[in-house]
Amino acid sequence: MNNGKLIVVEGIDGSGKSTNCAMLSKELQKRNIKNIYTFEPTYGTYGSKLRESFTTNNLNPYEELDLFVKDRQEHLEKEIKPALANDYIVILDRYYYSSVAYQGAKGVDTEYILSLHKDFILIPDLVFIFHLPVEVALQRIMAKRGFVDRFEDYEYLKTVDEIFYSFEAPYIHHINANDDINSINNTLLSKILSLNLPL
Repeated sequence: MNNGKLIVVEGIDGSGKSTNCAMLSKELQKRNIKNIYTFEPTYGTYGSKLRESFTTNNLNPYEELDLFVKDRQEHLEKEIKPALANDYIVILDRYYYSSVAYQGAKGVDTEYILSLHKDFILIPDLVFIFHLPVEVALQRIMAKRGFVDRFEDYEYLKTVDEIFYSFEAPYIHHINANDDINSINNTLLSKILSLNLPL
């Protein structure tokens, strides 16, 4: 039995999840709690194909989903499970909730998406889902990058966020990403520190 913990951070692009993941990792490090910060899609075999498709737009939703699932399986086996077995806190930026939300918003049946994961997925110890008005998220993306990609259409992201809101479990926490970033991070950190963390 290992004491590693899987912490997942989700939300639409521009909601601040990646910034908070990096902050959490640093705060845990300050407390000498060993952790890794990782993300999906990865830069592995399947994740790299996905990243390439983001600009070429050459995959349909089912082909995209297939690559996400394969990338996730590879990620779990090669990085996440070994880290958990060595008592690391794994801070994961996007997980299968994103596949349900993003591919589900494209019309893929959400139960079908979940069925593709049931034989290999790990249930997280904590999930934080960031919610931000889509117009604010798009403004942040434009300010940071100067452009929005094909995943960042207003109506599409509204549907994505609605699906994110549908997730419920005792370990899932919905976060108002409009709050002060330090306040958000303190909330997340306190919930993580309340777990039975490895020494």
